[in-house]
Amino acid sequence: MKESDQRQATLRIADSEENAFMELLRFMYSGKLKPTIESTLLVDILMIADKFEVVSCMKLCGKWLIDQPMTTESAVLCLGLPNFIPVAVAVKEAAKKSLAARYKDFCLREFQDELMRIPLDGIVAILSRNDLGVVHEVAVYDFLLRWTFTRYPSSEERCKILSSRLLPLVPRMHGMIVNNVMEIDKTSCEINLKVDRNLCSELFLTRSAYCQQFRFVGQGYFLSAHCNRMDSSSNSFGLLLEMIEDKVPVKGTIEYKFEAKTRPSLEYVTRYEYTCTDSREDVECKDLFGIPWSEFTADDSPFFIDDILHLRVRMKMTQQKPS
Repeated sequence: MKESDQRQATLRIADSEENAFMELLRFMYSGKLKPTIESTLLVDILMIADKFEVVSCMKLCGKWLIDQPMTTESAVLCLGLPNFIPVAVAVKEAAKKSLAARYKDFCLREFQDELMRIPLDGIVAILSRNDLGVVHEVAVYDFLLRWTFTRYPSSEERCKILSSRLLPLVPRMHGMIVNNVMEIDKTSCEINLKVDRNLCSELFLTRSAYCQQFRFVGQGYFLSAHCNRMDSSSNSFGLLLEMIEDKVPVKGTIEYKFEAKTRPSLEYVTRYEYTCTDSREDVECKDLFGIPWSEFTADDSPFFIDDILHLRVRMKMTQQKPS
């Protein structure tokens, strides 16, 4: 309080605080804020008003932030407000509502770049305040994997965030039963899985089912089954193999085979083959059996053995020889 006995006082502020500080000075002399102030600047004014304990300005900034529409940038700034600021809790709640409303359809491609920049509290708000039952479960799972890989390079921290904060917010995912993931050698593997007829019936409604992730040649993958709409009156069974880690591609050629066991031979038959030179490329067969959904699930379908669909995915990599 030594400045009270001086005719002049020196205040030190950071360059980033200058605009907000000038608005605070105007408020201290006029008791008003300009009605055209952007929400991001309002957050800065709130912070500088707290720094210099101008309580009336803090209250006004908080009221405006709560009552007026927020941008994504200002909402993210609000989430970072320290809790010791008196209006912070109410402002944070308004920011969470704003983010949840803006990203109600968060799986849309147009939002992905923006969402990757939103911190954990914002993603939790979006997930917890929206009806995820209307979103394909695999789409939600895929989004969470991409977001955590972008925000958390450490695998240990990533797993912790997923298991403790994010996955509990996602509705139960329908899963395929993985019999085993067998590494034949360092350059080839086999994924055996079983899908019962009941799950296929659910698949017609939910559109997607997944199995747990696995690794091959240093990359992480997960396999999902889909009921794909081929046209207005026809659906088909498909498999999608997605890479879930953005790493340097493996130099070599990878051969993929999707196989199914059939009656009466009870032997696996190759239904789809694909070869690529980029391990980051997703592999999808939208119509694995080449027949409509009704024929695929019929009682006399050759693909169900004791009401179980037996599938196998085989992957083999041929490394490039050094030149």
